[in-house]
Amino acid sequence: MSPKKKHYIDNKEFELVIREYKKLPEDNEDRLVELFDLLIENILQSFRFKVDFEDAKQECFILVFKTLKNFDPEAGSAFNYFTTVILNELKLLYTKNKKYNEKIIEYQNRFYENNPIYKSNGDTPKQYD
Repeated sequence: MSPKKKHYIDNKEFELVIREYKKLPEDNEDRLVELFDLLIENILQSFRFKVDFEDAKQECFILVFKTLKNFDPEAGSAFNYFTTVILNELKLLYTKNKKYNEKIIEYQNRFYENNPIYKSNGDTPKQYD
């Protein structure tokens, strides 16, 4: 029987791994990636943003590693800091995705309205979520 995967992050361990990563990135990268992966997946599953899961996860990974240098343990907890960073990124991705889909629908509607071929056979544009 395999051990159960942890579904929570110990903030003290998280901050320790971050400090160690800043000193010796190559020795601590794997553990830090595991912790960020757990945090990002938990947030994506909890909030259920209507975005592509894998794309959002990749975008969040890029962002957390970019913002890692800005994290100051004296200013607050790692968990709170990176949760806020990830949530803000997901909100941005969701908004971009929603606006993009609205533009596609608007374009399709104009296309179908202005094309006599589609008016005659009753086809309508597809709706995307």
